[in-house]
Amino acid sequence: MPAVGRVVRSGVSRRRVQTAVMVLTVVTAVSASVLAAGLLVASRAPFDRAFARQAGAHLTARFDGGAVHADTLAATRSLPGVAATAGPFRTLSTRPTAVTLPDGGSLDIPDGQLPLLTLVGRSAADAAGAVDRVSLVDGRWPTGPGEIVLDAGASLPPLTGLKLTLADLPGAPVLTVVGRGRSMTHSASGWVTPDQLTALVEALESAGYQMLYRFTAAATEAEVQAGRDAISEALPAGTMTGSQSYLPVRRSALADTTVYVPFVAAFGLLALAMSALIIGIVVSGAVGASTWRIGVLKALGFTPVQVVRAYVGQALVPNAVGTGLGLLLGNLAAVPVLDQQASAYQVGAQTIPPWVDIAVAGWVLLLVGLAALLASARAGRLRAMDAIAVGRAPRAGRG
Repeated sequence: MPAVGRVVRSGVSRRRVQTAVMVLTVVTAVSASVLAAGLLVASRAPFDRAFARQAGAHLTARFDGGAVHADTLAATRSLPGVAATAGPFRTLSTRPTAVTLPDGGSLDIPDGQLPLLTLVGRSAADAAGAVDRVSLVDGRWPTGPGEIVLDAGASLPPLTGLKLTLADLPGAPVLTVVGRGRSMTHSASGWVTPDQLTALVEALESAGYQMLYRFTAAATEAEVQAGRDAISEALPAGTMTGSQSYLPVRRSALADTTVYVPFVAAFGLLALAMSALIIGIVVSGAVGASTWRIGVLKALGFTPVQVVRAYVGQALVPNAVGTGLGLLLGNLAAVPVLDQQASAYQVGAQTIPPWVDIAVAGWVLLLVGLAALLASARAGRLRAMDAIAVGRAPRAGRG
């Protein structure tokens, strides 16, 4: 084994160009494999996985703030069939009268045609609660008066620093966009702090309440409707002024992702196949080019098993370095790609799962070892003189 170790160290240090080529090849292949595998994983039922991860609300319900008390609404969390709730949160609907761009310019939309916004007062802790966790796409959560996080799907420019003038509310307040968030069921157009929402209304009775529910059974419209009816019946008549099931949102998301998934899957599989092919060719060629040296080692008394160990080791050392660098670059390259994919799929932030990195690293190193094993085993079975003769290249012009 000491002799095999010396051969490995000598081969790696002496053949610097070949080692560098192998490292760069594996870096490229691993980066592409990580990105491809990440896209494949993210394309598998993206809405359902994101809905579970963010604990999306099966039912978003709005209530008349003047007809029911917050404590009464909070008590609905104990109704049969209700698994979890969030709220009650104060909410109101209003239409901006002017939108100022971050550079000071105005959004050129006629008065009265700006989108109607449903604003909800939620703290940062509420936004990360048990139901309808809001995933920040960029920016931060509002921490004080005059700040708002817009829903990523809102019909306004996705610009941090945008200013919304609400002239229809007392004092004509101006809200500055400090971030964008994504609720799986678009439970609001924007979120402000609870204190800010209180300040936006002249009297609290003019605002409504929002409750977010997850049910123990919500796979069908009938099950969601049954949960809604149970809540409505437990409250005074006419208290619930509106509701939204998650199922129409899910159907819309599935219809959109059906267009993208086949192309993303095809790209991912092609990238994995090409990575395997490139690694196999480069490693086999590198070992095959050492046939003459393998013959010399056999002439010095190395057995075929020792030859195989030496050349598998020479292949694994630089490729292990390339694999580590490839994992790092692949994860960095995946960030903007997965962000774009999340926007296309209308889901929360996505990342490369750790098991993908482990699987890609294991797959690449196994492929490298196998390619080196097969190539060195073929040369190792030759007699010493035959290997030397096969590996000696003729000089140019010598015929």
